[in-house]
Amino acid sequence: MHAKTYPLTQAYADFIADSADWTIPPEVQEVAVLGFTDAIGVMLAGARENAVCRLTQWAQMQGGQPQARVVSCPDALPAAQAALINATAAHALDYDDFAFSNHPSAVLVPAILAVADTHPASGATMARAYAVGYEIWADLFLREKDLYYDKGWHPTAILGTVGAAAAAAVVQGLSATQSRHAMALAASGAGGIFENFGTMAKPYHGGRAASVGVSAAAMAACGLEASATALEGRHGLLRAFSPHGHVDLQSPMHRGEAWRISVRRLNIKKYPVVGAAQRSIDAVLELNQRTRINPAQVEKMVAFISERHAAVMPYHLPQNALEAKFSLEFAIASALCHNAVGFNELQDAVVLAPDMQALMRCIQLETTDAFEPDWRDAAPFDQVVMHLRDGTSVSTSQIRRATGHADTPLSAADVHAKFMGCVRHAKVAPAAGEQLYQSLQQLVSLSGAGDIPLPRIH
Repeated sequence: MHAKTYPLTQAYADFIADSADWTIPPEVQEVAVLGFTDAIGVMLAGARENAVCRLTQWAQMQGGQPQARVVSCPDALPAAQAALINATAAHALDYDDFAFSNHPSAVLVPAILAVADTHPASGATMARAYAVGYEIWADLFLREKDLYYDKGWHPTAILGTVGAAAAAAVVQGLSATQSRHAMALAASGAGGIFENFGTMAKPYHGGRAASVGVSAAAMAACGLEASATALEGRHGLLRAFSPHGHVDLQSPMHRGEAWRISVRRLNIKKYPVVGAAQRSIDAVLELNQRTRINPAQVEKMVAFISERHAAVMPYHLPQNALEAKFSLEFAIASALCHNAVGFNELQDAVVLAPDMQALMRCIQLETTDAFEPDWRDAAPFDQVVMHLRDGTSVSTSQIRRATGHADTPLSAADVHAKFMGCVRHAKVAPAAGEQLYQSLQQLVSLSGAGDIPLPRIH
């Protein structure tokens, strides 16, 4: 006998419809503003990446009604295509925020903007759409006891489709029935494989999730129907993608005064590489401030990290900047050699430099299956031990929370600095970047998406 399955698809749909009467709490608004700010900043910075340029070319070839703005070309595109390109741009540099081991803002913000460019919606509605999409996405993910990566699935590409559909449904003002169909349709568009990490397909995962969500909501609004149990059913999304079948389908949806978004918030990346590498970078940079180690004197380095974080960094000797984003060896070597891991270091020539390649060969990973209770993918701490040629060794501090983690957040000044750094990388005029930043800080009082002056980069 199996316990009765909770009707999740309908519960999420009711949550979406009920939200039309809500004013979201200030602490939730604050996270939505941060998510919009970070996502649009990194979206600008990623607008010229090869994956974005190729997708923009493809989208323009498709034609269609000009509906929504994109950062990578001067012409508006159909809403789903705009979401595809802008979300790919936001995820292209792997500089976007993350929460509950997913990348919510890079998917939700482009989806919301694309729909809001087509369907008039206030800034308060856009913030509410972000919060609702985040809540449903988090509730889905936290039901799974195991790691999607164990079966080769990229969770952002799977569950982001449903989160984007939920957010799009809020912006469009869909009914509970329409919202249920939208999420069910999005579930049939879910998918993305871990094997594509380190290639152009990885940021496309985020773009496709946003696009699928936008399309699903639009189709549901036109009357396209789908299963009422698409998420929790015997052959639904959660069972189909579950690595070992340990998914919780009995618990009701998390609803109440304590929003998940206000508790888990967002982890803002300080460095434009995979989130799993952030703690080790902090460790080496902090050591540099205390005792600067000459890289030429290093014989071996041992990096202590969780097995789950190690799994998402498969490139031990990367040969280009895309691979380097998913290489702990590169992150540590760059921090030690250059005292930085940023746009200047994420270049093919830097990755292939003989001293960097030699230093990366000296790094060994030592993994643990022990996890921190509040962060199930992370080890209790990350640390790097350097063994020098003179026989001595030097250890970094044990880093439990990276700078920018929700528990150790960036200051407002640091968030602004990251945004303007992205503006400079995108070659947007500083005055235009500052105007955009200030508009995003006033998100909940904007009259519509048109009040967000999104630059076009081409």
